[in-house]
Amino acid sequence: MEKITTEDLKFMNLAIKEAYKAKGKTLPNPAVGAVIVKDGKVISKAYHEKAGKPHAEALAIEKAGSRAKGATLYVTLEPCNHYGKTPPCTEKIIKAGIKEVVIGIRDPNPIASGGIERLKAAGIRVKENVFRKRCFELIDDFIVNVKYSRPFVSLKLASTLDGFIADEKGNSKWITSKKSRTYVHKLRSYHNAVMVGIGTVLKDDPLLNVRYVETSVQPKAVIVDKDLKIPLNSKLVKERAKELIVITSEESLLNYKAGILKDLGVKLLPTSFDGKYLDLAEAFKNLREQFDIYSIMCEGGSRLAGYLLKNNLIDKLYLFYAMKVFGSGIKLFDMDRKDLEDFEIFSVKRMGGDFVLKCFTRKLLE
Repeated sequence: MEKITTEDLKFMNLAIKEAYKAKGKTLPNPAVGAVIVKDGKVISKAYHEKAGKPHAEALAIEKAGSRAKGATLYVTLEPCNHYGKTPPCTEKIIKAGIKEVVIGIRDPNPIASGGIERLKAAGIRVKENVFRKRCFELIDDFIVNVKYSRPFVSLKLASTLDGFIADEKGNSKWITSKKSRTYVHKLRSYHNAVMVGIGTVLKDDPLLNVRYVETSVQPKAVIVDKDLKIPLNSKLVKERAKELIVITSEESLLNYKAGILKDLGVKLLPTSFDGKYLDLAEAFKNLREQFDIYSIMCEGGSRLAGYLLKNNLIDKLYLFYAMKVFGSGIKLFDMDRKDLEDFEIFSVKRMGGDFVLKCFTRKLLE
């Protein structure tokens, strides 16, 4: 096994930063970054911008030109080894005369894998698993889509240390720090859609867009609203109608409001209803098939959070704990007892006075 050096970590870190420039924008392709280094200096760097466009390795090689010969390529994901919308990156690497390839994580897609073996067969030195954990998180959404043919779903919740998301009067604004709130907008930018329940819309009148950080594409807004209670004068309808999708019941399509919402550009997604809950597993599948939504960030409400967890529809948890105590109020989860042993803590870090826990389902980490 090749020894990983501090230089490997340094340049893979640069490749990861490149990849995050398009996190969430490349789906159904993975976010990938690449850096070409020669004699300890960066010759070129690139990232995959979106599906159908050149891969990160190909762009970096094109930028480097003849200087790529004898250089080292750092890439967050194993180079593809198949003909898709673009030729195999392995062949471009071999043709460019690159002597070494340092890889963050193997490709989970069986169709595209085999790149490492192809490079080694061509006499190129290969290192694997450099910052593997960080590269895994970079493509968590892609892995879910490949493995399960459904959107990646994350759940973000902010709570006091004693487990309340709002006080007794329902006030929940600014539980966490400004730094944490900015980070949440960064997380939104990594997803194709941001989802909440109708209760959150009626209470907070949110926009569910990215505001505190730059983004080239705004995520769609998704509302779970069985009876179409969404007000026509809500910010989402007035300002984001064409980017708004409402998950609702078949019966609600007969509501007079359904026609008005459609005329305004709102998309209505009828979903099975069992008398108590809408079938969100069905809705998620249809969001992917009908609207090209491959990743969803849920931010909305203890009831919706409880439903998603109880029905095993969450792949990743973002739990923000503020250094505050309410004593009473609205609980973090509106649900009966449930063991969360199928989740594993991925990381814990301090952020602006808060603690942020990231957790993944164990099966995704396998």
